[in-house]
Amino acid sequence: MTTQIFRISVRRVLASAAVGSALLTLGCGNVKDDLLAAEDPDIIPPSALNTPEAADALRIGAIARLRNMTAGAGAGDSPWMFTGLLTDEWKSGDTFSQRNETDQRTVQENNANLNTVYRDVHRARTAAREALDLLNQYKPTPASNLGQMYFVMAFAEMQLAEWFCNGQTLGDASTGIPEYGPPMTNTAIYTLALAHLDSALTFTSATDTATVTVRNSVLIAKGRVLVDLARYADAATAVAAVPTSFRLNATFSLTGGNNQIWALSTSAKRWVVGDSFDTSGIIKNAIPFASSKDPRLPNTGSPTGTSAAGKSFDGSTNFISQQLWGRTDPTPVVNGIDARLIEAEAKIAANDFAGMTAILNALRAAPQSLGVVTTPVITPALTAPATKAAALDQFFREKAFWTYSRGQRLGDLRRLVRQYGRTQDNVFPTGTFFKGGNYGADVNFPVHVDEQNNPEFKGCADRAA
Repeated sequence: MTTQIFRISVRRVLASAAVGSALLTLGCGNVKDDLLAAEDPDIIPPSALNTPEAADALRIGAIARLRNMTAGAGAGDSPWMFTGLLTDEWKSGDTFSQRNETDQRTVQENNANLNTVYRDVHRARTAAREALDLLNQYKPTPASNLGQMYFVMAFAEMQLAEWFCNGQTLGDASTGIPEYGPPMTNTAIYTLALAHLDSALTFTSATDTATVTVRNSVLIAKGRVLVDLARYADAATAVAAVPTSFRLNATFSLTGGNNQIWALSTSAKRWVVGDSFDTSGIIKNAIPFASSKDPRLPNTGSPTGTSAAGKSFDGSTNFISQQLWGRTDPTPVVNGIDARLIEAEAKIAANDFAGMTAILNALRAAPQSLGVVTTPVITPALTAPATKAAALDQFFREKAFWTYSRGQRLGDLRRLVRQYGRTQDNVFPTGTFFKGGNYGADVNFPVHVDEQNNPEFKGCADRAA
């Protein structure tokens, strides 16, 4: 089953103002006063929002925000790509210091590109809350639309906790009057997201296609949050009913915004598919995303020598272009593969390494839809590992290819430190950085300096995984 998040052009409710030809007859002395007194046609009166149509328009706008905080659209960085730059998924072929420092794991609080990512996620959360308020009042049916908005809100909260430091504040600006929240641990944010996902499920009991789509999406997100909370068995239970063929896609168009994974990589040549070596030598802990030529990540180019894709935007870095998504190709926000991977990790927690490998081999043995690519049968089959350490190595490598550039890698690397006891220098890219110096020690993003305008924000409580 594939479901598209339809391409969005957010409807705007505008008040009309009739100035008319009367201006032509005004005396010169009165023109200035009358122009200043004219109604501003861009101001939306509250009465225009108190309708079922306006409520649905806000819902559609929140879906657009969901797209923007995932694969992205328009001119900004894809949040999914930006988090992958802090890991081994992407490397910077750019001249922008903001992208280079992120690739080097030395992200500053005033990083302007990070600020865009941070705002995109919060805007999605606020937009969903705004839509919920009006849908409850003016258009409570179909109920699945309410569940959909709880899903968008919770998905934003999950990404904030997976990507940023402890100590974030989650306020509420949906009424137009900011309400500042206290600093929160990431565990508290996951718990809040879980509550919102449970609320979403209460609106998804119907069996029509739209409702089933929302319910499957919510269940996958719930599984991810439960894994983030180390509740592996509960996570597997949550996703058990989701079919592997399920996909909830963000869609793009020439007029409604490009797929930013294509725009910043294939088109602009600023983002390069990551690898385990480059001109600086071996990159410890990095997966050879480019050079392995895995069918789940088709790409063109090479990290050393003469790349068939030429040079990157900076004129010196070998370019490696992803071929997974094109300009208007949909990207899965969540899919059934995610559900199976959640079940596989639960097998590790139960010390059932053969069961984990069986799930991974079942995915390999059947064609799977990834972007515009349908994978062939992937051979050879994996062999079940004998130890938990080997099982984790096998699982997270497989997951990295199945979920490439879909915003999950940073959270996974943090969990390897936080939940599985590995040290960051055995998880994140380390050693010599190819643009000079060494990799830093960042394992998450700081909250952008602009948040200091929030009187409740006290800075990152810690930068731990």
